Amino acid sequence: MKKIFTLACMTAFALGAMAQSNGFYHIQNTLTKRYMILVDNQGSADTSGSVDMEACNTCMDLDQVSVHPGSVFYIENISGTAYNVAAQGENLAVLTGNKLQVQITPGGDGYELWGSYGGITVFIGDAEKKKPRSEEYETWSYIKEAGKENRYWKFHAIDNSSHYIGIDPDCQTSDGSYWGTIKCGFSFKLHSSGMEAYYVEKVDNSNFELKKWTNDVIPASMPVIIKCSSNNPAKNIIKPVTDSASEPGTNWLGGRYFDIDEPNHRNYLAYDASSMRTLDSEDGKLVFKTASSGDLTDGKYCVHNKAYLMDLPSSCAATLYEGSATAIKSIKQESKFNDDAIYTLSGVRLQKGVTPRPGVYVQNGKKIVIK
Repeated sequence: MKKIFTLACMTAFALGAMAQSNGFYHIQNTLTKRYMILVDNQGSADTSGSVDMEACNTCMDLDQVSVHPGSVFYIENISGTAYNVAAQGENLAVLTGNKLQVQITPGGDGYELWGSYGGITVFIGDAEKKKPRSEEYETWSYIKEAGKENRYWKFHAIDNSSHYIGIDPDCQTSDGSYWGTIKCGFSFKLHSSGMEAYYVEKVDNSNFELKKWTNDVIPASMPVIIKCSSNNPAKNIIKPVTDSASEPGTNWLGGRYFDIDEPNHRNYLAYDASSMRTLDSEDGKLVFKTASSGDLTDGKYCVHNKAYLMDLPSSCAATLYEGSATAIKSIKQESKFNDDAIYTLSGVRLQKGVTPRPGVYVQNGKKIVIK
């Protein structure tokens, strides 16, 4: 399925890339009006042309799409008509085993998405599922091999107005501030006014200590807490960027991009009450507490793209209060950019031993140019 959903997304991206410039986009089917969302990183394709691409779900509700980081795709031209895409920290081309050269073709009122491998050409579309006795399409579906009507797509640039990615707050404190968490596969800046980013620098048995993030850019994959001024995600907008930044040496926050539990698509992190805590408020104060089943996906999994306190000792209290924590994590987490690995500007790590194509990359927190 990795290969398939990759094909779906890659093709989609290529399409948008030719229609527009490299950048961040929402991708919408012209027939069903649903948008692509990457919810898994597993796929498959075989020599008969059978593909599994359900890692790319689709959703009609733009309000849900606008708060899901998996709906934000980065389109990047490789050469000629070949394009690569990134979402949820995944390089979708690599997930196909680099078999597929994405092709894009104008058609209908959008673009056709297709690719070829092993002498087989596959067009990608949205599943045409409808509600019983109704012409109205279901809110959620998934990517599949296209028919004649469902293979056309439109690309909407993330413009921070009609198409945006926003923070849906989890709680409110007594000072009127709203708070939420996020873990993205892309770097971003705070766009709306009144927003601030924090991470957890210290934890002891009953307290945690927040540290404000002062860099203009929040690095790709860094879990953070966002202080918002509204409970409306449209007023808590973050702006995806290709700028780079180094993560702090110590951050007790962690998270996952995926929380799916479907046949052939099981990709989740089970919540562990002995070592994890989730953000909330109590008596108007910010706390991290043991999650209830209602806080979790299917009552037991960490919610996708959210941040949690992780790897806590079993001695930690069920509820941790913001305060002056004294215990510092014994082994600091190293910045993801301090490992000599090479990353694209969208935060995707290149495979070891692969020679990068000419372009601008990030290594050890600094931009490098490969000619």
